[in-house]
Amino acid sequence: MKNYITFALFFILLNSCMAQSPVLDIKDISVSNTIKGAYYKDTKNVLNGYDGTYLYNNATISFKLKLQKNIMTSRNGVFYEDLIAGEYQWIENGVEKVNTLNQLTLTSNDNTIIGKRILIGTVSGCDDCRPDEKRLRLGFSDPLSPNYGEIEIRKTTVNGKDAIIAYIWYTGPIAVKEGDPMPKPGTIKSGDYIMIKQ
Repeated sequence: MKNYITFALFFILLNSCMAQSPVLDIKDISVSNTIKGAYYKDTKNVLNGYDGTYLYNNATISFKLKLQKNIMTSRNGVFYEDLIAGEYQWIENGVEKVNTLNQLTLTSNDNTIIGKRILIGTVSGCDDCRPDEKRLRLGFSDPLSPNYGEIEIRKTTVNGKDAIIAYIWYTGPIAVKEGDPMPKPGTIKSGDYIMIKQ
């Protein structure tokens, strides 16, 4: 009987000694060197402060951008990460061209806007940035065309209101077979958008 109790205790102890998944800072993530089961956490809270809905309006365009920080999401089932996810609405000349705002959830990780890259100072072409100023760089895809690009976001204030400057550019369409027509251009026009937090 004593052997059964000893064996049961040993089995319970063995099962409770499972290896723990490491928690690493998001800056440590590398596409070529991810650790299976690891959690790349925003340990320094560099992704904080971007959450919210932002709006740009002019005579012909209304551009609404919704961003949120998602915690411990996994896009591939191999590792987990904190990131900024987003969706948008684009209205041109009174006609809604794109509206993906309802696709944003607290656990979403396959969004039209997504990323976690933080740039500091004048790195990557921000000549008028302060040396300690941080910017957020996210990738985005256009649901109406095969185009994808990037959005660089700087925090600012406009007339005492929180705002962002969103600089948008396209990095290209998906590969096009030689002789095939080029895909239609992206819905969002490339350029700078000063967007007021709602």
